[in-house]
Amino acid sequence: MGGRWVRVAAGVAVVVVLAVVVWLGRAELPATWRALGQARRDWLLAGGVLLVLWWASWLLTHLACRRVTGVGGYHEVLTLTPVTLAAVALNLVVKSGGLAGLAVFAADARRRRLTTGGVTGAYLVATLMQEVAFVVVLLASTAVVVADARITKVEVAAVVVFLVTTALRVAALVAAARSRELVERLWTLPARVVDRLLRRPARTHDTTAADELFEAMQLLRRDYRDAVPALGFALGIDVFGAAMLWASLAAVGGGDRPVVALVAYSISAVFGILGFLPGGLGFVEVGAVAVVASFGVPVGVSAAAVIVFRVYEYWLPVLVGLVLSWLLARRWGRVSGSDRQRARR
Repeated sequence: MGGRWVRVAAGVAVVVVLAVVVWLGRAELPATWRALGQARRDWLLAGGVLLVLWWASWLLTHLACRRVTGVGGYHEVLTLTPVTLAAVALNLVVKSGGLAGLAVFAADARRRRLTTGGVTGAYLVATLMQEVAFVVVLLASTAVVVADARITKVEVAAVVVFLVTTALRVAALVAAARSRELVERLWTLPARVVDRLLRRPARTHDTTAADELFEAMQLLRRDYRDAVPALGFALGIDVFGAAMLWASLAAVGGGDRPVVALVAYSISAVFGILGFLPGGLGFVEVGAVAVVASFGVPVGVSAAAVIVFRVYEYWLPVLVGLVLSWLLARRWGRVSGSDRQRARR
């Protein structure tokens, strides 16, 4: 019951935020609709191609990390394509720091009888690679706006907060990779908190998955050069993400300057990460429009470009991913039913 009310409240919050954004920009609506109506199809098609490359970067990042940690590799491309796209969608609709998608990978691991800890380790390494890659892109775009004196105090504060929180998360993961005991403590922390809240007596928790996670991290520590392909693919996620905004700008007549798209993508992504709504709804839109407009693009055209961009970067991935999640759940359910029937025989 509580979970349902949380989802309802989140849905209401999304609607309210989007309504406020539209209301505040109502004077620019005619220009926005006009720009959308006159959008160039060739650039829209280019945006679609870039979306496919963006998806491919997510998939290759996970495949490379599974190869490094020894739980799979590039040969899983067909199996993990729907799993990865479903995980991306879950991460977009659930505010979890990128961990919601782990549920899909864990379910796939159980179905294929893979080690849960190893799969979890590969997923966390992929998450780490994505964060490091985004920091690289963010620092590059921040240097551009600082040199051009376009960054505001609010944007500076958001960037600093993001960099600090990311540094802490990376430091925690690196520290955990050096201590099996620390990994086990972090792994069992949620269960221990629940025990304390429910006033249960102290008990021993299963740390098998934590041990497998630690071993996966040791494989990465042996030679960090093995992680270079994964980091390169993770960098592609943000490169193609910024390119989708670039194509969106060009489609609606906002110019085809890659630097504008890169800066707007990076700064708006920070606001989206720090925002309290899933997928950064409202925060990304407002941040991206503000940054694009600061480069001299009319506000109405900026809004049109961001609308197109969010269709590529949020709404289409969510729609495709949730459909794949449903299809995977049905397929896995049928497989489980068949296994139970064979067991009875």
